[in-house]
Amino acid sequence: MTISSTSGTSSTNSAFSSLNVSPSGSSGPALSFNGVISGTNTQAMIQALMYAYETPQINIQNQANQINANLNDYQTLSADLTSLQTAADAISQSYLWNATTATSSNPAVATATTGSGAQQGTLVFNVNQLAQAEVMASSSTVSSTSSVVANGPILMSVGAQQYGVTSLAGSGLATGSHTVDISSALSGGSASGTTTLTGTTSITSANDTITAYVNGALQTVTIASGSYTQSQLASAIQAASVSSGTQTLQASFNGSGQLQLNTSLLGTGSSLQITGGTALATLGLAAQTSASVGTAGSITLDGGTAVAVNNVQAGSTVAVAGPSSSSVTLGIGQTGLTSGTFTANEISTGGGSLSSVVSAINNASAGVSASAVQTGTGSYLLQLSSQATGTAGAILLDSSNLSSSIGTMNTITAPQDAQIQVGGTGGYLVNSSSNTLTGVMPGVSINLLSAQTSGSSPVSISVTPDGNTMAGLVQSMVTAANKALTDINTYAGYNAATKSAGPLMGDPNLNAIMTQIEGVVAGVGSSFSSTNASTVGLNLTSTGQITFDQTAFLSAYQANPTAVTNLFTQGGTLTPSSSTYSGTASLVSAGDGTQPGSYPVVITQSATQANDLGLVSSTGTITNAETITVSSGSLSASYAATAGESFSSIAAGLNTALSTAGIGVGAQDLSVSGGSQLSLTSGTYGSAANFSVTSTAVGSGQTGLAATANTAQSFTGIDVAGTINGIAATGSGQTLTSPYSDPNLGGLALNVTAAGITSATDIGSFNYQPGIAGGMAFQANGAVSPTSGTLTDTIQNLNSQITNLQQQYNSYTPMLLNEQKMLQQEFSTMETQMSGLANQGSWLASQIKNLP
Repeated sequence: MTISSTSGTSSTNSAFSSLNVSPSGSSGPALSFNGVISGTNTQAMIQALMYAYETPQINIQNQANQINANLNDYQTLSADLTSLQTAADAISQSYLWNATTATSSNPAVATATTGSGAQQGTLVFNVNQLAQAEVMASSSTVSSTSSVVANGPILMSVGAQQYGVTSLAGSGLATGSHTVDISSALSGGSASGTTTLTGTTSITSANDTITAYVNGALQTVTIASGSYTQSQLASAIQAASVSSGTQTLQASFNGSGQLQLNTSLLGTGSSLQITGGTALATLGLAAQTSASVGTAGSITLDGGTAVAVNNVQAGSTVAVAGPSSSSVTLGIGQTGLTSGTFTANEISTGGGSLSSVVSAINNASAGVSASAVQTGTGSYLLQLSSQATGTAGAILLDSSNLSSSIGTMNTITAPQDAQIQVGGTGGYLVNSSSNTLTGVMPGVSINLLSAQTSGSSPVSISVTPDGNTMAGLVQSMVTAANKALTDINTYAGYNAATKSAGPLMGDPNLNAIMTQIEGVVAGVGSSFSSTNASTVGLNLTSTGQITFDQTAFLSAYQANPTAVTNLFTQGGTLTPSSSTYSGTASLVSAGDGTQPGSYPVVITQSATQANDLGLVSSTGTITNAETITVSSGSLSASYAATAGESFSSIAAGLNTALSTAGIGVGAQDLSVSGGSQLSLTSGTYGSAANFSVTSTAVGSGQTGLAATANTAQSFTGIDVAGTINGIAATGSGQTLTSPYSDPNLGGLALNVTAAGITSATDIGSFNYQPGIAGGMAFQANGAVSPTSGTLTDTIQNLNSQITNLQQQYNSYTPMLLNEQKMLQQEFSTMETQMSGLANQGSWLASQIKNLP
């Protein structure tokens, strides 16, 4: 027999094996003999004798069974309160109340869904167009799918056009995918408008000229009078830029409807500087203070040797050689080539039949779906469809190996980005390669369903707090609380109807837990309660259950979501020791074991940012050129300042470089006594905020951001330090966290912004309140905390009792076995002796019978 104790507090299974002690003597083997000779029921006699010996062990078993039953009850209550703690923790902190929902004023045009990071607000826009994928079809048909339509491999790419590539041809390419890397962009001189030009633009003799230096030569572009759409205006400007038979400018419009001018010459020899003209205001252009100079491009094929592209005309081509005598020839767009990488697929067409071509393209994973479309009896055409919507999914095809029998491949559905105009007429444009827009509103995905005609009413997408989701979470907490209250009442209460007490009645801890949970809602129990619980639909019935009126909650939440959130969540305020420290400490978080109350806060060191102060300059400029490099972790940013450059310009240049590199450091030009001073400051606080600075020039007349030329100098912030309630706390940046082991503070963490403190300073007392959900979690934690919970202690105590009873139970077993063995031996001996006597009697009887 064994008694099994349960060490865990979450299990609700029986903690004991079934102990079936019976008069038969369960401690030893079953008896299987009777008094054959004596005629006595020796087995019954042994059982009767053993029962007296087994009685103490049976009593231990009965005691253990009762403790086991109580343990199971306590484990049920522990599970109830753990569920309550989990449900309360889900809504106990303000950041958890961020559920949002999005609604559309016209769901037929656009809908929206919210996710992490969504913020309340409204976006008003019109849907100008939906995104669509490119579809190409052959201009001629063939009589069957067996007809030969290709006499060699087909080269195609999806996405190449987004990098400015206008045509694609290959030679010597192996079947499969090939990588084209435009590592350096090819561009010309450029100028961008700042005004969105919608509708038509009127050009007259009063606003028809653009004066500019184009590739170093002064040129006046005179636009023909007329009323133009965007595409017509671009064509008119290009026609007007022709000089000596050569078009010098390319005109286009960006996604926001702003005019873009580029030189037709692309490369370092190109430049554009607009100097004036009567058309500037109409076109949204402005005179440029300096020339915009083009850049030379660099392209590789399959990791081969880079090919430089410089000083070529828009619309020309460039051949790029790759490994093993392979090459591709790329057409150059009107604004050049942007940097990026795309894949071109060389597809073997087998025997060249229409069905073979379709199968080969579909099996090539080239991002294109091919079909043999039957247009009539004995009439089939080849159709190609991009698998990606938007202009980035445009198909670029080398059709030189396609047979003349199917004619040319024409675009029947042009690739198109989705476009919305935010703010209605005159608003800014947003383009997307798909009909799902992200990033326009943080954390919101906008799904475009149909385009609107001109003059349509705009669509409004509104993001609001999701009261229904939060109501569901509150209901989960209430349900968990009611389950715990019901089970406590069952196990520890008195049933007046049956006039019976629960098995755990009399446990003061259970009565206290019930009172404390009810007190959170009822307004009884001082610091854990909220007299405003009823305003959000929480009430306590006369039978000790909590009710939740969702309608009342939703009404309150809609009227003031912040106030309702604050009612449920952890919070607190600092009562400052002086006005200097007003608002300098706020709650970051608290543990479920944090006691509500007021705690003095003493700061010995304020948190600081990493900071680098340069030299003070009376002129606010540097004497010699200087390159400043700021590094943080694996990131690095540099700015090359020129001789005589001002501190303000250097700061602006550094900020641009730092932002681009993703380094959280900011540069400032400080006005100080004696002149100007450059400063570099980390965006965060504490020892984790660090960076290093290297400068190529140091000393008087320079920035002074580094002490030694070309040697990195490190700068690090300081963590806040101090005590909460007299207990030393750990600082990390501006966050001061108390020990989780402290019975009162339980991990209370504060954000301390008090500055300039370097010695022990009392900044005031922080008053912590857990809120309704925090109060529920606190009460549940007090019962089930692994280290100090009242139910945890009770369960551990019961398990200890079981262990002790097991030891007592086991100590009886050897004695009972020995006693049973002895009785069996004695009765066996008796039977043997009686058998001997019986034999003697039989012998004597036979002898007497034979006497004469």
